[in-house]
Amino acid sequence: MRLLGQQRLLSQLFRTINFVLLVPFFLCADVRPFSPLKKDNRYEEIDRLEADRRLADFRNQRLIGDFCFRFELEHLPRRGATVRYYGTMWGSWNEQGPVTRIALQRHTEAEDELPLELILQNGPNAQAWLREDHSGRFVPIAGAALFEPLLPGVVYAPFDFLMPFLYWSDYRYEGAKRVRSRVARDFILSPGSTSEIPDWLEAVRIGIDDTYNALLTIDVLETAGAKRSSFTVESFKQVQGQWIVKRIVMKDWETKDRTRFKVLSASVGLHLNEAAFSPEAEIDAPIINELMFEKM
Repeated sequence: MRLLGQQRLLSQLFRTINFVLLVPFFLCADVRPFSPLKKDNRYEEIDRLEADRRLADFRNQRLIGDFCFRFELEHLPRRGATVRYYGTMWGSWNEQGPVTRIALQRHTEAEDELPLELILQNGPNAQAWLREDHSGRFVPIAGAALFEPLLPGVVYAPFDFLMPFLYWSDYRYEGAKRVRSRVARDFILSPGSTSEIPDWLEAVRIGIDDTYNALLTIDVLETAGAKRSSFTVESFKQVQGQWIVKRIVMKDWETKDRTRFKVLSASVGLHLNEAAFSPEAEIDAPIINELMFEKM
């Protein structure tokens, strides 16, 4: 597969995985919660100072230790058959922010078929790399490829998974809203002037859980505020003493297609080799003992 084809495959996966999916911002529900608001005042306004504090705490939170998830991507087109992909995700943190490695196979849960591997460095200077097989080198993903789909029929792109917008300095607090049974605080983040952002992207709206400070929703907004894509966290689960996201759904507003990211089993509180998250090291992904996983 040529590099261009690899980049297109990579992009599409990202727009359906998380945006996080698979990203630690969705996983860190086990942080110290803010004091819940009284029932009659759950939607009360907060000032800019409090908004600054909440956004800063959200950006800096993390799970205790490293983690490994086995997951399923289920593409649910408006018309046509459901398509499924399976993969494994390893996560850690370094001085730049969250770092993630993903091994993805097509249409099978067999661990010996891993044609795509990704390394994602989140943070203020987000970067992504891809390689097609174990023998190749990790190649940077940049420019327009960050906004292209990764897998056929899947909604996500690398931009959605890296979520650089979480660190954009230009933002405003929009107020509180209800997300399923939760109360979320909405923030509108704007990109400012950067060559990495296409002209159509006007802003990104994020919803942060008012009690646990976890990411609940994301809306990527085009010119005039029209939604391009949205995701919603559908459920969390406690695993080995820590809360992680269990299921996320992303929707493409043009096609009305959806892609569901679902954690099948998880292991947290790990200590993984830092070199496994370095594209220059080119070492194999960590192997986790089966007994350390908890099924979801």
